[in-house]
Amino acid sequence: MKFSAILPLAAIATAVIPSFAAAAGNATISVLTNNVYFLSEILYPNWGQRTRAQLIANSDYIKNHDVIVLQECFDNDPCNVLRDGLRSQCRFIAIQSSTKFAVLPDHMEVLIVQFMPPDPYQTPTVGQTKSGWDSTSGSYSTTAPENGGTLILSKWPITQKHQFVYKNACGADWFSNKGFAYVTINYRGANVHVFGTHMQSDDKGCSAGQAAQCRADALNAWRSYIDGRNIPANELVIMAGDFNIKRDTAEFNSLLTRLNANQPSTYNGHPWTWDTATNEIAHYNYPNDPSEYIDFVLTDKKHKAVKSAVQTTHKLNSPEYVLKGVAYHEYSDHYPVQTVIEFDL
Repeated sequence: MKFSAILPLAAIATAVIPSFAAAAGNATISVLTNNVYFLSEILYPNWGQRTRAQLIANSDYIKNHDVIVLQECFDNDPCNVLRDGLRSQCRFIAIQSSTKFAVLPDHMEVLIVQFMPPDPYQTPTVGQTKSGWDSTSGSYSTTAPENGGTLILSKWPITQKHQFVYKNACGADWFSNKGFAYVTINYRGANVHVFGTHMQSDDKGCSAGQAAQCRADALNAWRSYIDGRNIPANELVIMAGDFNIKRDTAEFNSLLTRLNANQPSTYNGHPWTWDTATNEIAHYNYPNDPSEYIDFVLTDKKHKAVKSAVQTTHKLNSPEYVLKGVAYHEYSDHYPVQTVIEFDL
C-alpha cells in the first residue's frame, strides 16, 4: 500500500513542478508593480489594511504575472495576509493541474506542496531584516522604526536575493529603510535580473528641492550598484516600482539618464497611477493635489535589448468594504501597473 501510494504522488509532483530548460526564441515576461498602501495600522488604523490585503489576494489583477513588485508593505500583518493569499492560490492551481485525481486527501496535498518548489518565490521586505538575503548593502539601519516596504514575488525560481538601502532621506521617509530589492530569476533557463524600489516621497517635512535631490542620489547609487554587479550584457535587467517621479517632467528625463534606462515603448490604460480625481483613498488624503503618473517598469540600456515593453495602468475598483461607516471601493491609493516585455530569449 505504501509503495502504490507513493507512485501517484510522485507522478503528481512531477506533473506540477515546472521544467526550466532554456529554449531560444521569442519570449514575454509580465511584471506587475503595485503600491499597496499598507501603512502601519498603529499610526493609520482606519484604512482596512488587512481587509484590502485579502481583497488584493483574491483579485484577478494580481494573478498570472511572472514577477510582482510590491511597495508600502510597511505593516507586517496585512503584508503576510497578501503573501499567504498568493501562496495559497499557487498551491491550489498546482494541485488542480493534475488530471489524475479529482479530489486529493489533505495529507497528500501537504506532501505534494512539500515536494514542490515555493511558488511564488518571495523576498523578505527590504529593510526589515538582514535574514533571508544573500547580501545587504547601502545604509541599512538596525534602529530605523520602519522597514522599506518593498518586496518581490516571482513564479520562477529566485537564485539570488539582495537588498540595498538608500543613504539619504527626508520627511517621514527618514524613519524607514527605503531602498531596492534585487533578484536574479531563472526564467526558462535564462537569467533575468529584477530590481524593485520605492523612492523618496515628496513630503512637507522636506526642504525645497530636498526630496528630488534624495531621489537623484538614490538613482546614482542604484546605477553604480548595477555596474558593480558585472551582469552579462546579454541578460535582461528590469527596474520596477514607485519612483515618485512624475512622467513627462525634467526629473523623469533625468531618471532615465541616471539609470541609463529605457521607458516603456507604449503606455496604455488609465492616464495616472495615483489619481486624486478617481481614487477614493487618494482623494480623501489629498483632495486638492493633481494626479500623477509615478509608477514604472523600465529596462536597462546597457543590457539585453527588448522588442517592446507595453505598460498598462489598470483603473480598478475593489468589492465594497466599509471603514468607520464609510464605504470604499479601492484596493489601494495607487492603481496597479502591468508591463509586458517582449524580448529574445
